[in-house]
Amino acid sequence: MAHRTALNTQIAELAGISRHTVDRIGVNLNKGGLILAGGRGRHAPSMGPEDLKNIILAMLGAEKTSKVFQAVLGLHALKSASGDLFGDVLLDICSDPEKADKVMQVTVLRNYPQATIYWKDESGSRVGRIENFVAGAEEQPGLRVVASLNGSVITKLVKIVAGPKKVAKEA
Repeated sequence: MAHRTALNTQIAELAGISRHTVDRIGVNLNKGGLILAGGRGRHAPSMGPEDLKNIILAMLGAEKTSKVFQAVLGLHALKSASGDLFGDVLLDICSDPEKADKVMQVTVLRNYPQATIYWKDESGSRVGRIENFVAGAEEQPGLRVVASLNGSVITKLVKIVAGPKKVAKEA
């Protein structure tokens, strides 16, 4: 498991957003009970796959850090055609470095209830399977605001959270 301070620094560097923004996301998720609470600095709790999943949902789904709680809950509940919840599938990815390595990209439409996971094909260089998640709402007119996270970034973050022991076991 990753220390919260170190994970926030890595998320900021890998996702290309400010460390302050990542910290504010964490504070607001903490207030909502969606990530581990605890001390600060050296005494901050270690972050697990569930925490990483919620941070990723918050980064992709919220335009403002004050709206992360609603964004996480809304995105988690999106369903695929097979009935899988987006949050549950993302948690599986965040729990397994090998599965994370099969993701090419995760995309969320911020102002429209839809998310997509693009899985790599057998060669690992092209999109293979596309898994869409929707809320079942009717088509909404207007501009779509897209946020996405590259699969390589997700894989690196999952490996940080998994720690060296789990990554070494799977290697």
